[in-house]
Amino acid sequence: MEVKEFGPDNSIKIVIIPGNMMCWKQFEHVIPLLEQDYHVIAISTDGYDGTGQTTFTTAEASAEKLESYICEHLDGQVDLVFGESFGCATAGMLFHRKKAKVGSLIMSGPQYMNIGVLSGILAAIIPRNQFRLLHNIQERKKLPWLLKLYTRTDDKKLLAQFESVPQNISLETLRNCTREALALYEQIERFEPEPEARVSIWYGAKEPNMKKAVEKLKRAFPNAEERPFEGLGHGEIIAHPDKMAREIREFLSEDSGGIE
Repeated sequence: MEVKEFGPDNSIKIVIIPGNMMCWKQFEHVIPLLEQDYHVIAISTDGYDGTGQTTFTTAEASAEKLESYICEHLDGQVDLVFGESFGCATAGMLFHRKKAKVGSLIMSGPQYMNIGVLSGILAAIIPRNQFRLLHNIQERKKLPWLLKLYTRTDDKKLLAQFESVPQNISLETLRNCTREALALYEQIERFEPEPEARVSIWYGAKEPNMKKAVEKLKRAFPNAEERPFEGLGHGEIIAHPDKMAREIREFLSEDSGGIE
């Protein structure tokens, strides 16, 4: 796991976790806006730290590593954890486990991917397609059809995010991430409901598979708020750093002022 810290040490602390195939640089345009007011901790999970020496295994193992970092370097507490796309798995697990104190949670684009008996086919196809994509993404002018179906986003904006793809991502990491993504809501269904939890569910209004995701997340977090972004697809909020930073500020300003 790679950790980068930005902004003043004595401010509100925000952890941001990127999506699948991405490292912390996915947030490189919003970090300068957030670090003006907050201490920002940007994560690259195992498998995406560019070293080629680590492999992503499970969201829980990733959360455990992040807990250790928070306890050792951040006094055991942060005010907000923000997970983007598959980063929601680690973010949600960190929030739920309560081994580190987390004030609030934003899950951005936590799509529901399980499609029953066909999930096994997805688990076989998606990692191989992703692995091929990593080797020729810079030459592409359009998204592959399967990725386009999944994101419903603007080709140019999402392709720009692939500039943040680290080196040395293994096929095993991609397989493990796909397996974890397909099992995410099975894990969330086992969470005890937390009515007091401060949670916001972000998604692009154009992206699919969010209705069921919201339904299941609201069972786990009954008072979670929904924040759809009109005209946007999956992950497209990151291409609008001013809006993303403003939304995070508004969410935090509605909170109780951080961890007491």
